[in-house]
Amino acid sequence: MRSFPYGVIAAVAVLFSGCGPGGTDEGLREQADVLFTAGRYAQAMSLYEDLAATGEHYQWQLQYRLAETAVLASQAERNRNYRQRARTALDTLSKNPGDCEPSAIGHLWRRLGWEMVRDNDSLQAYDAFGMAIEIAPDLNQVFEEEWLLRGKYASVHLAAVAHIPDSLTGTAAEDSILRYAAELHIVELDRIPLVRTDLRGDMLFARARLLQYTTGREEDELAVLTELDRMGLLNSSNRQRRMDILLQLAEQDAFQGDSGMARERLLEVWNSSFTGARVQAALQLGIMAEGSGNNTDALMWYNRACQISPGLSSAASMDAAARRDSLRYLGTP
Repeated sequence: MRSFPYGVIAAVAVLFSGCGPGGTDEGLREQADVLFTAGRYAQAMSLYEDLAATGEHYQWQLQYRLAETAVLASQAERNRNYRQRARTALDTLSKNPGDCEPSAIGHLWRRLGWEMVRDNDSLQAYDAFGMAIEIAPDLNQVFEEEWLLRGKYASVHLAAVAHIPDSLTGTAAEDSILRYAAELHIVELDRIPLVRTDLRGDMLFARARLLQYTTGREEDELAVLTELDRMGLLNSSNRQRRMDILLQLAEQDAFQGDSGMARERLLEVWNSSFTGARVQAALQLGIMAEGSGNNTDALMWYNRACQISPGLSSAASMDAAARRDSLRYLGTP
């Protein structure tokens, strides 16, 4: 804690002598300004709060000084109570900005957001960065890690940030709201410059999670997971998700007549280490071969599907066994 300069102590003492319980607002403001100039932000904040609460009329200049002082106090003291008081002051200023420059308010929100990050308060940091960009859109030119922090939080708590009412839970409207929120945060993540390679991995993980809420963007999700795989960052569940998408896209390719792409995707799944996915890939390859009249290859793939895990009783393995037996019954070598 810094020592309080003697000159400031004397100045404040003089001011307090004329500004007791019956003192004027001007005297309190002078006291607060002296404390602010001396870097005693916590004490100055309390006086500014008193002035704002007791004033007959709202003054945006005073409210800005209060918000600025509260943010400085939260930075200097690293105190959760000060952060909450700063948020309250900024909320009031944001609703009634007067002639205050939006960029000035936005920068205060941004600074407060980073204080929330340091306190591991991800939700309030998310909200603070959101307020900053809402009030001062030009900040999107300087936001980088802020986009990532918002995207990471949203990718894990999308329902919370989408503010879905309980009455819509489990309905088609909820899915629509989640899709919109996911797309919004994907756009934010895309604003992170490519030169920030240090943020690339975390950005891709957040993007992959958000893409799961979208519709018709399986190719995009596959591309993200493939890049993460090349970076050596995928865990087992992410790899399983990638195999599931490959199977889904292969089925779409086959339906659209692109058997070459479908086969390429299925062979990649077949060469993986996921038993269930390999069974499904072998089954689809067998169905494609049978559909093209190549019963020999079809029987080979059905046999492979059954041999991967003899005790497996999944729908795909049972389907493969039934198709294999049918081909054998028809006399296929």
